[in-house]
Amino acid sequence: QIQQGIAIKTAVTHWRTQKPRCMGTIIWQLNDTWPVCSWASLDYGGDWKLMHHMAQSFYADVMVTAVPTGDTITLRGTNDTPAVVDVSVTAQAVDMSGNLRALAKATASINDTAIDLLTLPLADLNDGEMLVVGWKSDHGTSREIYSPHPYKTYDLQPANIAMDVNGNAITLTANGLSLFTSLEADTNGRFSDNAFDMLPGETRTITFTPTDPAATPTFTLRDLHSATTA
Repeated sequence: QIQQGIAIKTAVTHWRTQKPRCMGTIIWQLNDTWPVCSWASLDYGGDWKLMHHMAQSFYADVMVTAVPTGDTITLRGTNDTPAVVDVSVTAQAVDMSGNLRALAKATASINDTAIDLLTLPLADLNDGEMLVVGWKSDHGTSREIYSPHPYKTYDLQPANIAMDVNGNAITLTANGLSLFTSLEADTNGRFSDNAFDMLPGETRTITFTPTDPAATPTFTLRDLHSATTA
């Protein structure tokens, strides 16, 4: 699901950031009709798989995307709302221990055409660093972490996430860099968010709505490091 989400995100953001725009995208497939491992983003019972949560981000009305352009990385803003949107964007480098380093920032107004907000030399990132792109507008704040190299080439470290469960509310606090932080439940239901990145010291509270209100689910926490470590 994470690999599929990355692949679809790459295709969708490529389409959305083109100038002029292409016609559109289609997701195949939306839902399963029986228990199976598949391309679908909804399982056979209607629950959201990880990719469906990821789609909320890469189909957001206002977003900033890191686009590799040879020896540079261009931060391109898109706005799918009918009104002009003012956006502020920051770029930081993060290493696998979660140490952040400021790179650049910019502000701009985005109408119905994708625009370039910042262009950074790829050499601004040291070996073992990824690019943290954060943005803020009237539509809220968001962030993506761009990896210029395959994830398997990085020396991922345990994020040592503290998890506090209070009923169906799960509060997570990361002590390191956590990529694709994901929660699972042993009962059917839906999380308010899933498959997100966390920086050291960051706290998030996620709620779970069980299909059966009387259920008392047990939660399992994973991230890219723990999911790829035997």
